[in-house]
Amino acid sequence: GREDEVARLLEAFERTRRGPAELMLVAGYSGVGKSALIHEVHKPITKARGYFIAGKFDQLQRNVPYSGLVAAFRDLVRQLVTESPERLAAWKRSINDAVAPNGQVLLDVVPDLALVIGPQPPVPELGPAEAANRFNRSMGRLLRALCAKDNVIVLFLDDLQWADSATLHLLRVVLTDDGIRRLFMIGAYRDNEVDALHPLTLALRAVRDGGGTINTLTLAPLGMAAVARLLGDALQSDSAEVTALARLVVQKTQGNPLFVRQFLLALHE
Repeated sequence: GREDEVARLLEAFERTRRGPAELMLVAGYSGVGKSALIHEVHKPITKARGYFIAGKFDQLQRNVPYSGLVAAFRDLVRQLVTESPERLAAWKRSINDAVAPNGQVLLDVVPDLALVIGPQPPVPELGPAEAANRFNRSMGRLLRALCAKDNVIVLFLDDLQWADSATLHLLRVVLTDDGIRRLFMIGAYRDNEVDALHPLTLALRAVRDGGGTINTLTLAPLGMAAVARLLGDALQSDSAEVTALARLVVQKTQGNPLFVRQFLLALHE
């Protein structure tokens, strides 16, 4: 029941392969299948020589700057260190050229990056605002280096409704930077928890005002036809044979994919 949404994600991915950074928001209630949808495009992305990296924000870590991004870049480091020695050396050169002399500010936030770029020289102490600006500039240069030539980075950030203010500011900087290309950001969030004055809403408005590209996919619950197909596949039956059961499942779960799964498991047990 998500064929159209998968197609739209892949179309956006193809656009970013040839152009500037773009953010695709995937909105919907908890359990509606946002993360499952996004992982459907994982294989086509890696087949196109893209790097798929993912991080998740936590309601209890909203005061921890960049927590979701740190997880995503740890994921990237794990992928880069499995490359051939020649390619890893090339990454080290290009990233160091891009972030010098401020590489240490990236290591302060993402220590694992040292496995790729090695130790970095110390940087002078700055005030909080200046230090944040220096980090954002350095992260922008890192992303430019990572997305150079034919490389595409797909950055998936889950539960954006709980993102910290430092991350939201960085997203504004990155998505309005004309020099960053071939970066496809996907952000999943619970739209029922985000109102007009939510920090995420204000950050997205600032990105649009700054000329950044944002598109939105809103996931609805699964309909009768999709649930019947799912049941037909699970029970090795024709969809028509399971119509009555499908109707019951939709009635009990309102078509929420997570609830559908749990309800069917409970029935099976």
